[in-house]
Amino acid sequence: MEHFVKDSNTITDSKYVWSKRILIFFIIVLLIRLWDLQIMRGSEMRMLSEQNRIRVKKVVAPRGVIYDRNGKILAETRPSFNIYIIPEDIKDFNQTVDGLAQLMNIERDEIIEKLKAASNMPSSFPVKIKSDVTMDDVAKVEAHRVYLPGVQIQIEPKRYYNYGKTFAHLIGYVSEISDEELKKKEYKNYSPGDFIGRYGLERSYESFLRGIDGEKRVEVDAMGREIRTLDIKEPIPGNNLYLNVDLEVQEVIDKALENKRGGSVVIDTKTGGVIALVSRPAFDPNKFVSGISKEDWQKIALDTRHPLQNRVTQGRYPPGSTFKIVLALKGIEEGLINEKTSFLCRGGMPYGGRVFKCWKKGGHGGVNIHRAIVESCDVFFYNLGLKLGIDRIHEMANIIGLGRKTGIDLPGEKDGLVPSSQWKQRVYKTPWYEGETLSVAIGQGAVWLTPIQLVQLASFVANEGVNYRPQIVKKIVSPEGKIIKTFEPELNASVKLKKDTIRIVKDGMKGVVNEGSGTAYGSRIQHVSMSGKTGTAQSVGEKGKNLGDHAWFIAFAPSEDPSIAISVLVEYGGHGSSSAAPVAKAVTETMFKEKKDIKEAKLNGYR
Repeated sequence: MEHFVKDSNTITDSKYVWSKRILIFFIIVLLIRLWDLQIMRGSEMRMLSEQNRIRVKKVVAPRGVIYDRNGKILAETRPSFNIYIIPEDIKDFNQTVDGLAQLMNIERDEIIEKLKAASNMPSSFPVKIKSDVTMDDVAKVEAHRVYLPGVQIQIEPKRYYNYGKTFAHLIGYVSEISDEELKKKEYKNYSPGDFIGRYGLERSYESFLRGIDGEKRVEVDAMGREIRTLDIKEPIPGNNLYLNVDLEVQEVIDKALENKRGGSVVIDTKTGGVIALVSRPAFDPNKFVSGISKEDWQKIALDTRHPLQNRVTQGRYPPGSTFKIVLALKGIEEGLINEKTSFLCRGGMPYGGRVFKCWKKGGHGGVNIHRAIVESCDVFFYNLGLKLGIDRIHEMANIIGLGRKTGIDLPGEKDGLVPSSQWKQRVYKTPWYEGETLSVAIGQGAVWLTPIQLVQLASFVANEGVNYRPQIVKKIVSPEGKIIKTFEPELNASVKLKKDTIRIVKDGMKGVVNEGSGTAYGSRIQHVSMSGKTGTAQSVGEKGKNLGDHAWFIAFAPSEDPSIAISVLVEYGGHGSSSAAPVAKAVTETMFKEKKDIKEAKLNGYR
């Protein structure tokens, strides 16, 4: 019995010893682990702890403001409420994604795609899900915040275009950068959710308008909500653009072209500064900033009127009778015609087995160069075209700058075409025929120009052989008011022409508007003289349908000392005299308002 008790005690003591040893072992392991975490890796662990508690958030920099020539704001920034997801704070992926999709009426796949696009960013990086939500949407998200871990609302500056469609093709728009663009080296300084200039000045001056983002360190709770801001590095706003554009003139053209297709541009003849540039139909740039819906995008993309096209810089059309000014300049300059040169117009000109018709069926009778310009006689210019030949016509057009890009500070400008015998041989491997010259002589056939190129023709005549590169932006100014860059006038063409050449052509263009037989006499102005040239160009409509002729008018004013040049195109507008010239008249009346006599001051002198 004593032996059994003794053995039992021995076993108990043995278990106790082993339990004690195991406990000591785990205590030693724990101490070693604590030593490693607290001493050896203490700084690393503190950093990880800080990262769980402290976040570094981007503070988006506002884009630069865009002003017109009189300091009126055309594009600025406004506060916008945007929905973000911070992947690190998501507790239940499906709960957060499905809940947000249902609450905000967003496709689940759309949310997942945006999260995937930012998968190479840190898990604490906020992924933008929806931009510019309403206050009602903000209230919904905040009310369901506890059920949507990882979802946050952030207030950020958003681009706003004060005059919407009026400046759509000139200022352009910004939109969110795409995944494909983020992969390119040129966009290495951009992050998912950033906005970038897509069109117009927004694109041309992206590097100046885009600011430098700041950042702030904030303390957050377990739900990812901000508790307090620890410190902040303020963002630097983008530089401001001051334009040569006049808001009032822009709005006048916009109204004149309402419900029409076409475009118009007005430039300062002394500098090349663009005073107005309108293309119609247009689009609302603010829709792109907020994230255009699929429905709205389809409406724009499938619109057969092509509202995204800038007709002033990208639309190429036969110039019609406006092109006759090129032949007049070259013909007089070369001594092939003078004021006494006359051709007989009986309503058409037989040539090569066919009759090339004049627009006036009964004919103009005997016509000199002055009447030919004033009344736009086709027969006169058929004859002059044959005298000049296609290569001399091409030479004069090239001197003026027609057929090539003007260099205006907008992206996507198209060149034009003024043919030559060499061009046809190179492209079609066939010689040029004289019969083709007759069509070119009246601005038809293989000649295609843009409204911005034709305003250069008007400016060339107004300046007596000189024109300048069109320039929209006048200067770039920093947020502090420091001038970063100014744009001085840049010569495009400078040719010394004979005095008779300039005098005859100028008198003819003045007569177009101010003589009773002039094709634009209906657009004459009482208090200021405007000079111009109408044009009617044959066209081919959609799917071969004839929708009517294109209407042209180019002009400069005042006739005696021109300071502005104007180009107007109305697609399928018919005659330049009735559709295009009234637009130029409205512009001229706006820029040169009639000064009313004030007689009261004189009466006061007798009191």
